[in-house]
Amino acid sequence: MMSKGLFITFEGPEGAGKSTQISLLADALNDEGHVVERLRDPGCTHLGEELRNLVKYLDGDRGPCKEAELFMFAAARVQMVEKRIKPVLDEGRIVLCDRFSDSTMAYQGYARGFPLEHINQVNEIGGGMRPDLTILLDLTVEQSIERQKIRGEVAEDRFESLGKEFHTKVRNGFLEVASQEPDRFVVINAYQEKDIITSLIKKAVMDKI
Repeated sequence: MMSKGLFITFEGPEGAGKSTQISLLADALNDEGHVVERLRDPGCTHLGEELRNLVKYLDGDRGPCKEAELFMFAAARVQMVEKRIKPVLDEGRIVLCDRFSDSTMAYQGYARGFPLEHINQVNEIGGGMRPDLTILLDLTVEQSIERQKIRGEVAEDRFESLGKEFHTKVRNGFLEVASQEPDRFVVINAYQEKDIITSLIKKAVMDKI
């Protein structure tokens, strides 16, 4: 058993299979004797879940402006870091988190057009944590839309309904962030067989452990 916790995040577009792969990885790690905590950002605290609903489902004139959106994500994240992530890591457990600060960089920075230095400052204030490993499940926008249509999930919330240009910027943002931190990121083509993806993820995690 590890004496120190391990913080692993999953990033990528909707339809990339993050939830499925997190579940499969959690099961595999549990089978090997590791204690795993599954989280999602935003969320996993009372405050975080309230902010998640507000930022994802209030749209039009009722929805947050891009500045408010940025700080709502940051507020939810710092609450989760302090209340959920740090205590788990201090106990030597593994945290698997569906999205984290890299999503803010991709969505609010590269896609929304917020200055990247401001995003970095907010991310530092909003928890200031760096994952030990980030799995980026990469799909083209066309592949993402195809997957969501198959699952009947297109335009479920206001982010998913923002259009091809927006989501192309998001994807390019993720790839740019990953290229800047190759030691932290593992980029995996999510448009291949599920078992292959699972195997690649498990290898990356075992190398870190």
